[in-house]
Amino acid sequence: MPAQLISLDDGPSILLDKPVLLIGRHPECDILIDSRKVSRRHCCIAQVGEYLVVRDLGSTNGIRINGVRVLEGRLKSDDELAIGGHRYRITWDLLPDPSINEDQRNESLRGRNGFAHEDNLVSCDEPIPLAEPVIPPRPLAKPEEKLDAADSHVN
Repeated sequence: MPAQLISLDDGPSILLDKPVLLIGRHPECDILIDSRKVSRRHCCIAQVGEYLVVRDLGSTNGIRINGVRVLEGRLKSDDELAIGGHRYRITWDLLPDPSINEDQRNESLRGRNGFAHEDNLVSCDEPIPLAEPVIPPRPLAKPEEKLDAADSHVN
């Protein structure tokens, strides 16, 4: 199961349900944090095996792991991550119990009709085309000076 960023402030908690998440104020970010202390593209978090890696993307207010400002760092369970002015605790509380085998786990997810409960289904995002970037027009090159009629004659 994915990790979570549990809010230590009054903001919402964040489920880390993708391999790489972009966090910031920009509408194209995976996680939107609407705060002036958070840059448009503030940081990204990637899940690598049993831990998370967080990387600052050149933000103004930076990121902190357990109170220490870092450009990049490894996050473990119970670490504190500060993004701008928002603080989060890293948890993996949703990890499955290792004493339960996969057949038992799958059986507990099935409803009376043999299908998984609707709440347990994983949704799949449809790809959304991004708008083409607007490229400003380049200034026109200076027109070449006209050649004299005598210079344009080839012998």
